[in-house]
Amino acid sequence: MAERQPEWKSWIRRRAGTPLSEPVATNVDLVGHTAMEGRLDGQQLQFQTVGEHHYLYVGHPWSGGVSVIDVTSPRDPQVAAFIPTPNEHTWHIKIQVADNILMAACEVAFFKPGVDASQAWPGVRLFDVSDPTSPRDLSHWAGTQPTDYGVHRSWWNGGQYAYLSNMIDAPGVQYHWRQGRTRVMTILDVSDPEHPKKVSDFWHPVQLGEGPAALPDETFGVHFPLVHGDRAYIAYSDGGFGIVDVSDPEHPTLVSHVRTFPDLTDGQTHTCVPLPDRGILVVCEEPMANYGLEGPKNIRLWDISDEANPTAISTLPIPDPTPEEPYPSYFHKGERFGPHNMHENHQGTKQIHDKVYNAYFNAGLRVFDISDPTHPRETASFVPPSPTEFVDPRPFMRIFDVVHGGVRDVCSQDVLVDPRGFIYLSGLNDGIWILEESGAGTS
Repeated sequence: MAERQPEWKSWIRRRAGTPLSEPVATNVDLVGHTAMEGRLDGQQLQFQTVGEHHYLYVGHPWSGGVSVIDVTSPRDPQVAAFIPTPNEHTWHIKIQVADNILMAACEVAFFKPGVDASQAWPGVRLFDVSDPTSPRDLSHWAGTQPTDYGVHRSWWNGGQYAYLSNMIDAPGVQYHWRQGRTRVMTILDVSDPEHPKKVSDFWHPVQLGEGPAALPDETFGVHFPLVHGDRAYIAYSDGGFGIVDVSDPEHPTLVSHVRTFPDLTDGQTHTCVPLPDRGILVVCEEPMANYGLEGPKNIRLWDISDEANPTAISTLPIPDPTPEEPYPSYFHKGERFGPHNMHENHQGTKQIHDKVYNAYFNAGLRVFDISDPTHPRETASFVPPSPTEFVDPRPFMRIFDVVHGGVRDVCSQDVLVDPRGFIYLSGLNDGIWILEESGAGTS
């Protein structure tokens, strides 16, 4: 008798789960929604308060630019301005807003069909958003060398320095399928936003060919550096995470490095959010394939009270569908399932140290209580309805190709909690959902 197929192979033979016609919420109330004047695709979110008004900034992949949404009345959000990209080959999906300045990462729009990478603008653009309804272009830092990629998810929280995930030439190293490329942390002086200038590049020893080499199929490079005080907490994709001393911006130094792939995870460390007052680092990994084909990706809590020797505390629970959702697990739902961007305690947002808010791809918003870091638990969730309009131009592929495969169900991208407690959730085809936890009384 033939051996029965492993269960995961049965999953990929299934069709995607039944679409949801209505949102499914647990301990979360829906406050408002915006389609952003037809620009339904949302990526990174930022928040700013100017006078009596509150503004949400949304980076778009397909719609090409950044929307500014007046969310002073969260039940009635209004588009206040739109900042276009310089051309169709460049996108601004990663954005930062602080000190009345918007920093938009300039990157090849690598998901868009027909893009000519040679026409894209690398680097970052800076805008004066002291009047969010009328952003003013200040400058473009074009990087130190032309590349086929540009700047990805970066950090600027006000002050003199921005910290970029910057693709540069690197013989003998690879970033995903790009041979001779890697991402380093580039420190940029933005004290004069009309004339930004590079201060330094930080290369991890592995990127320099020192110490244990990256595995043959390992992507080792900076996905995202988040800086608090004089420490950068860097997600290194398949390379795990590192803590870097940036007290001397011209000469950053490595404090510690933790490899999580392949022993703890199947790679793609995405974001590290420090909770310094608690000595905790929240680290999440990004899934890159449909139906869980890489194996589960996780959010973990690490003890960094001894920053030279981080130790794992716990793993947050993997979400399960509620009885109202017509599939046995989110792996069966189709599309990608697993953690993505987290609320990051950025300037202008609510500072939260006892919860984790995550945009969990096809599982929507997930909220975890980590007040006891040894026993984290999920306390709230919101799964948007399946989209009925699609701005993602790529054809759907059942077996996911992250570059060429289009999204046809929920694919939540980013989450942000504003100082009033309202929660914003972006997605690739479904606009911005505005939420609040039940009983919060913010509205």
